[in-house]
Amino acid sequence: MVSWRWSKSIETVFYPLGNLEDEARKLQGERLTMNRRYRIALMHLVLLVAIFGCNQLSTSELNATTQPSSTPIPGWEKFEGPGAELWLPESFEGGDLSEDLDVIVENLRNLGPDFEPMAQMIEQNPSMYVIWVFDSEVGPSGFLTNVSVATERVPSAMTLDTYLDAALGILPDHFQVLERGIVMLGDHEAGRVVVEFALYGIVAKEVLYVIKDGTTIWAITYAAGDEDFPERLPVFEQSALTFKPH
Repeated sequence: MVSWRWSKSIETVFYPLGNLEDEARKLQGERLTMNRRYRIALMHLVLLVAIFGCNQLSTSELNATTQPSSTPIPGWEKFEGPGAELWLPESFEGGDLSEDLDVIVENLRNLGPDFEPMAQMIEQNPSMYVIWVFDSEVGPSGFLTNVSVATERVPSAMTLDTYLDAALGILPDHFQVLERGIVMLGDHEAGRVVVEFALYGIVAKEVLYVIKDGTTIWAITYAAGDEDFPERLPVFEQSALTFKPH
C-alpha cells in the first residue's frame, strides 16, 4: 500500500514553523525574525519529509547495482546518492546526506542565520533524502532553490497514476496542482506534476517527477520561488533527463 501514514504526518507539517515563531517571539516580542521566504523553504522541506518519510529503502538495498554515469554536461556537476544520480549546474551544492551531511549543513549555515532552521531540519533527518542539493546563487525572489531525491517501497501492482492520486490527495489546501501528466525520462515513464504553494504572502512552485521502478518509487522535486521558476524550469527539465537510478 501507499504510505497512508502520510495523512497523519501532514497534520504535523506546520509544527516546526510554529516552534520557530514561538522562539522568535521570545527573542523579540511579537516580531518574527525569520524572513518569510526562508520559512516557506523550510515548510517545503518538512512537507517532503512527511510525504516521503515512510517505507524508505535502506542504503544497502539502493547500492545493490551500478551503471555508467550520464554524459557530462559542460558547466554541470554530477550529484550522487545511494542508488541514484543526477546532474545540475555547478552553482548547486549538496549531494549524498549519508556521506556529506556535515559539509552540506555547514554550507547551509554559511548562507546566514535565516537558514539555521533548514540546516537543523536536514541535520535531524538525513535519511529522508537520497540526494539533497541547493543553489548557492539565490534568485530575485530570495527563495532558496533546492532539489531533492526521495525513495520508498510500494507494491509491485501499484500503478504510477494510483500513486500520484494518493500523494496529491493529501496535499494541504494551499498547495495547488497546476499541471499533471506523464513524460519519459530516458527509459522510464514518469509522472510530472507542477505545484504552486503560498504561505505568509510568499509564492513558490515546484516540479515533481515520480518514477516507479518495480517496487521502488523515485521522487525528484525541483523547487524555486515563483519569480525564479520560469527561468529555472528549463534547467530543472534538463536535469530530470539526467536522473539515473542504479
